[in-house]
Amino acid sequence: MSNYLFSKTAYVKGLQCHKQLYLYKYHYKLQDPLSPETLAKFKGGHDFEDAYRAANFPFAVDIEKIAKSRNDYQSLTQKVLQKQIADIFEATFVYQEVLVMNDVLTRSSGRWEIQEIKNSFELSQTHVQDIALQYFVTKGALQQDLDAKLVLNNGENGYKVIDVTSEVKALQSDIANNIQDFKNVLEQNSIPNIDTGHHCDLPYKCSFWGYCHR
Repeated sequence: MSNYLFSKTAYVKGLQCHKQLYLYKYHYKLQDPLSPETLAKFKGGHDFEDAYRAANFPFAVDIEKIAKSRNDYQSLTQKVLQKQIADIFEATFVYQEVLVMNDVLTRSSGRWEIQEIKNSFELSQTHVQDIALQYFVTKGALQQDLDAKLVLNNGENGYKVIDVTSEVKALQSDIANNIQDFKNVLEQNSIPNIDTGHHCDLPYKCSFWGYCHR
């Protein structure tokens, strides 16, 4: 896989706190252990994602399943794209040193569409920021325009698909600015000196909460 400075996960952490971004990049092992509740939430999310993808894209190529290691994801994505396959899971791209993996990359009517799947009942700004970064990187890598959709839980054992393309496009200049900002943070020689506060729990509890509150 091409060299990258940070991933989508790190980007979302950086939106919450520069210190969390820096720690995630350079001091990963200082994170709090995952609680049983968090592990159960992750499993529920994966199960929801798997069910949606199986029901809607039964013939998709899953990069994760055909790769021998994560280092192969990006090159395998390019090979699959060259075969003009319409539906891809975990399509992997690096652009401006940022790595993203699309839950679903699908093509219809000659236009690519990315889908991000969240086991959530409500659309949040964090969800939109997440797919906005994917849009920025994927569009940059493919050099063509895209559509962007979020897949949420409809509360009735089903799904609701929300087109957020216009919202995502409106965020692209902010995404570019954030990427440069985060690169500047990661070029520092020491952990950013940021006091604890309300941001430690918003929108999620920081994965380094224990380290910062010791």
